[in-house]
Amino acid sequence: MVRPNKKERFKIEDFRNASGNISYRVAGYRPDGERIRKNFRYKADAIEFRARMERECEEGKFDRHLTRTKLTPEQIADAETALSHNPNRTLTEQVLELQALNERITKVSDVGLENAVAFFERHYRPEISSIGIYQSAEKFLASRVGRSPQTINYYRKCLQLLYQGDPNKTVHAFTTRNISTILSAYEHIGSQRSYRRGLNAFFNWAVRAKYCLENPCDHLEALPRQKRNVVILQLEEVRQLLRAAQSYREGELAASVAIMLFAGLRPSELADLKVSDIRTGNLIIYGGKMEGKIKRRVTIVPALEAWLEQFPFTGIPKNWYKKMGTLKDAVQPQEWVSDILRHTSISYQIERDEDIGKVATRNGTSDSMIMLHYRDVVEDPQDVTEFWALTPDALKNVPLTGSLPAKQSVSWPDDTELAKLVWEKPLSKLSKDLGISDNAIRKRCIKHNIDLPKNGYWQRQRALGL
Repeated sequence: MVRPNKKERFKIEDFRNASGNISYRVAGYRPDGERIRKNFRYKADAIEFRARMERECEEGKFDRHLTRTKLTPEQIADAETALSHNPNRTLTEQVLELQALNERITKVSDVGLENAVAFFERHYRPEISSIGIYQSAEKFLASRVGRSPQTINYYRKCLQLLYQGDPNKTVHAFTTRNISTILSAYEHIGSQRSYRRGLNAFFNWAVRAKYCLENPCDHLEALPRQKRNVVILQLEEVRQLLRAAQSYREGELAASVAIMLFAGLRPSELADLKVSDIRTGNLIIYGGKMEGKIKRRVTIVPALEAWLEQFPFTGIPKNWYKKMGTLKDAVQPQEWVSDILRHTSISYQIERDEDIGKVATRNGTSDSMIMLHYRDVVEDPQDVTEFWALTPDALKNVPLTGSLPAKQSVSWPDDTELAKLVWEKPLSKLSKDLGISDNAIRKRCIKHNIDLPKNGYWQRQRALGL
């Protein structure tokens, strides 16, 4: 039986254009009566278009269009499988990316992409942990074990510059420009250097803690080095200060003033000094405000030995700074700064020893600091000789040009009478009778083992009408 010919809706007709070229026209009607006429230069294109139009008219029996390709059926199936795994990217993009990765790995080694990924999976660790600046600052302060309260307060003040804007800003988000902007708010180079030192210590810790990849302070521009003329006491002012310390309150401050002048201690180091740290021929210093409490040994020179023999050191006197203010008022030096005694000592040491390294080690500082601040401050060699000869005996006949507060004379009742008086009336009223403060009465009673009324005693007496 002969198969009937399939009815074709579209035909291909060839004709010659006005230009003389042969063209191919596809002509026909859709099922809805729409007429189709389209010309093609090549017959293959016309055949493909006619086939597509025939399929469209077969009411959707075919869901694929025939397309000319050089790929084999296996290659087409493979491409479709690859695209199904990543439909958002073209096959060309995927192939080029793999080629680029292979080329990068080949430049370093011939291990191949798969082995490189396996190595990465075995060894990769997250570089940084995301943490806010305020939280990390508290962790940093907690890690400063063994630091003095002054050092902790210094670090806290530096870190406040970082989180005063946004305390939740992450540590790794800080850039060199951020740090530079913060420091530029301070015109004084010394302030910038001080804050920069504290921030540098924090970010070095943050790098070790994996909170940031690098220290933004490392890329800051170097600050200008400025030679500052340190303030020291003139030789006559040193004489007057030691003489005043010798005379004031029976020499209570003499040992501490002599230690600072002849050993170059910082005030914080003097506060940490114990009686047991004064050995035969040496002072053992544990660094004061210096990090890590670095121990160093300072030789006791003959002048200091003479002062300690006559005025033994028993610890820093109570209210030391206030009492030092009394000595300063008596001496009235031309200038006075917090470390003036240390500056004076180091300046005379460098002129005596002429050994920068030795002086730097003895005073817990660096060679560069000695060169920058203390060289050639004392100009007269005779002053150097006289300074190191200032013993208590050499000053006992030196007149004190200033005046020290007169010691208050109190006519104390004997202990039996005082023990009776403190139970007769409150100390606030008894102090007016004796012309001294109630605190002075309390101290004397404690010193002489005299019992005092307990807190609330006089209120209960008034309540009972006594």
